[in-house]
Amino acid sequence: MVTIKEMAQELGVSTTTVSNVIHGKTKEVSPANIERIQKILKKYDYTPNINARNLASKRSKIIGLLIKSKQNKIVNRFEDPFIGGILGAIERHVRQKGYYLMVYAVDDVHQVQQFTMSWNMDGLITSGFVEGDIRYLKERFKNPIAIIDDYDTNGLGNCANIRIEDEQAEYLLTKYVISCGHRKLAFLADNLVNLDKIRFQGFCRALKEANIPVSREENFIQIYASDAGEPQNMDEIYEKSFSYTALLCASDYYAVHIENMLLDRGRKIPEEISIAGFDDVPISRIVRPALTTVRQDIQAKGIAAVEELLKLIEGESEDKIVQLGTELVIRENFKNIGNKRQKK
Repeated sequence: MVTIKEMAQELGVSTTTVSNVIHGKTKEVSPANIERIQKILKKYDYTPNINARNLASKRSKIIGLLIKSKQNKIVNRFEDPFIGGILGAIERHVRQKGYYLMVYAVDDVHQVQQFTMSWNMDGLITSGFVEGDIRYLKERFKNPIAIIDDYDTNGLGNCANIRIEDEQAEYLLTKYVISCGHRKLAFLADNLVNLDKIRFQGFCRALKEANIPVSREENFIQIYASDAGEPQNMDEIYEKSFSYTALLCASDYYAVHIENMLLDRGRKIPEEISIAGFDDVPISRIVRPALTTVRQDIQAKGIAAVEELLKLIEGESEDKIVQLGTELVIRENFKNIGNKRQKK
């Protein structure tokens, strides 16, 4: 392969000038020379030696993305539309910034150590980790971390937390449901840890504010996911659905599965029961009737994670929490039952 020195000799310029154009440092290079150098780079199909450049800068230009599957949650996290959307946003933005992305999916935080030690990554982005996981990881990985959706990261140092106002978003959704006359509500999730715990708190706050009795025993239905990620306790959910007029699911993914199951078994939506989800992923708009949900900007969340991580890597930022906005989206699968009397 042709070298920088050989191209410089052919053009009659210094090796420094050629190197500067290759690496985008063109302030001191004339437009004419930039054009000449770009032409010769194209002529020889020149590719810079990334390893040599990174060795010199003591940077790998590698960002690690760690995605964790939790117990009773989707085994293949990439089937989850939320994960697919955020992965796409992160990959595109990492590439645009001149970095490379390595993705690693685990079901146990203890599996991460080998991954972080095997590659000299400049930083990590994490998603799906729960209470205590990030602290364990931070003790073993000293470079910056951008954490997506975790509420157990105070005081860790060299970290950025990217999330939405989960408690407030679920509170506003539940408050809207109550304003539609619903008083018998259930919150459905695969656990009450981390995000689901915070959202359930918002759900409970709205019910208490409306003087509606609420408890975990009466208002929480746990979803047990199969290996394919679909709820496997559908019979239980179907039977319990008759005790409520509205089901609020922790994600659109689960809400769509449950809505389809209830329709398949003859229940009328929204005439008999209303359903809401969370995230506003594309499937929520495709399913019929379309799903009422909370919209969060998944693309913006992925981009913010990359931006904040790079600021930490460059030493331009300190620990921070970035909270993104949400929007309530009302669609045709939800019914206003007004003051219609509900069975006790």
